[in-house]
Amino acid sequence: MFRTKQDFLTQYRQEANTTIACLKELTDESLDQAVSEIDRTLGEIAWHIVSSVGGFADRAGIKVEGATFGTPKPESASEMVEAAKQIYDNTLAAYETELTDESLLEDADFFGHNMPKGHLLFSMITHQTHHRGQMTVLMRQADLRVPPIYGPSRDSE
Repeated sequence: MFRTKQDFLTQYRQEANTTIACLKELTDESLDQAVSEIDRTLGEIAWHIVSSVGGFADRAGIKVEGATFGTPKPESASEMVEAAKQIYDNTLAAYETELTDESLLEDADFFGHNMPKGHLLFSMITHQTHHRGQMTVLMRQADLRVPPIYGPSRDSE
């Protein structure tokens, strides 16, 4: 759980940059890559991450313009990258303005579960990390470059 605004913002910036780096490697053709016909595609997982950024902000009581839960998935990888940049920029600006160390301790409703905002925002980070891991497997299957995430990948120069 995050207890200070600065700790959250530092981690949030790093995670946003890492997710965008992964999204930039996607191609339109790779968006349909899936483990099986009953699993989410690479594009669906990528968009789930992007739209969840705004969705978690909304659940934390912070309204921002951009992708959120239920926003339709763009058709192209480049549109997805642009939508991700927008929602990360907008949420970062809102978090910088609206969050305080004290507000991280306030309860937020996450679909019927009350939790401190600091826990909700930590969950948002681990949520995207989980799905980014799924993305990297599908990126390998699609023969895409995997950028460094928490250290170099085999594709790092």
